[in-house]
Amino acid sequence: MNMKKQPVLSPHSHAERAYQLLEEKLVTLALPPGSMVSEGDLIEMTGYGRTPVREAIQRLAFQEFFHVIPRRGLMVTDVTRSNMLHILEARKPLERLIIYRASLNAKDAQRGDLAAIARGLSITHDRFEEFLKLDHKLDELLDTCAGNPFASSAVSPLRGHCRRLLFFHRQGMQLTDSISANSKMARLVARREFRGAKKASDGRIAVLERVVSNVGRTD
Repeated sequence: MNMKKQPVLSPHSHAERAYQLLEEKLVTLALPPGSMVSEGDLIEMTGYGRTPVREAIQRLAFQEFFHVIPRRGLMVTDVTRSNMLHILEARKPLERLIIYRASLNAKDAQRGDLAAIARGLSITHDRFEEFLKLDHKLDELLDTCAGNPFASSAVSPLRGHCRRLLFFHRQGMQLTDSISANSKMARLVARREFRGAKKASDGRIAVLERVVSNVGRTD
């Protein structure tokens, strides 16, 4: 039985850096949904060599950001309603687990950092890209607090797809509900209030579900 395995990369490797750069290009739509690119295009875009870029491509294809089309190249996956519903269905229980462990395990300094992110989020209403950066920073901090690398590894690409969804709908999008859910969740984790934090996490997913209802692309 031939089973695909997600590549495991050193956090400081060229392949990991190439992955981070390409994931950012995908999330921010610099690599637009539905577009075709070649391995050579991505080598030029990242500045890394063929081997690390190929490893990054394999990882992103495994995470459903790229479709490999033989003899044609790579197609950036579309943002579709059905895919996003599957992603949110998978993400919700993983986030609950991370929130639970983070609420129990976060150290005092980390709780201070969570409160600081909550304050930062509260003033990002007109700054979408700053909101997205803090959203990403919050996820990374929660993962560190939770201390479960398997859950973090599983949820990371799902979060990337969700950030891409938000970027896809950024024009005219009101961030109020997302900011409220994220900042409330961060504050509650900082106070060890797991039940309230879990509800806020579910609220965060609910905001994304409402965004999905407006996705223009369909299967």
